[in-house]
Amino acid sequence: MDLQTELKHIESLLLDRISAAVSNRDVAAVAALSSLAKECEALEGEFTTLNRRIEAVKSTLNDPLSTSTISHKPIYSIQTHTTSRKAAAATARDEWVAGLRTHGVSLRGRGKRYQTARGRSVAVAFANELSISENRWFLGLRDESGEVAVLLCKSLKGKLYDIVLPVWHLREVWRVLSRSHGEVKFNVKKDADRFLLLVTGDEPLDVTKYVGNYEPLR
Repeated sequence: MDLQTELKHIESLLLDRISAAVSNRDVAAVAALSSLAKECEALEGEFTTLNRRIEAVKSTLNDPLSTSTISHKPIYSIQTHTTSRKAAAATARDEWVAGLRTHGVSLRGRGKRYQTARGRSVAVAFANELSISENRWFLGLRDESGEVAVLLCKSLKGKLYDIVLPVWHLREVWRVLSRSHGEVKFNVKKDADRFLLLVTGDEPLDVTKYVGNYEPLR
């Protein structure tokens, strides 16, 4: 079994164990396994970067005109994917915030923390859809007091779903969400046209009505 296939196998096992941990109400296990799932996502990205580097080297070697002028500078940096993932997340947040203006909403701030015109604190998380499990996203936000949590979930096809959660509507659920390394963890699943927030030891919470719901941001 090659490494990339083995990683896919590990990711599949992780999803099975996360589902089992949710059913068993094991909050600590859900948090730990969710962190591992994010790590696998990062490793998968590194495989993609490595494959690109290999293809770039092969392309250069196959071009007689370029082999005589090969630069000693690496074609891709080892850090490229990590940086590009963070940059992609930052770009997605910036574009989402800018797009809110067309809905008459303006947020002040930067990065993951913002404020509404009324002074409400807003935290924004971003994640890509898991390639091994369609319609699943794992997100995290710092476990700090806040009034609105926004989950930006980008699909494999590039569509961005924005789930705007007023924390005051979710007090009981918020209290039992998994936590790890100072973050609140969100396990989101899209089931047909519904969006579900999976809650350890309880029924999934249907958060469909919060998709594109900008009222808490006004």
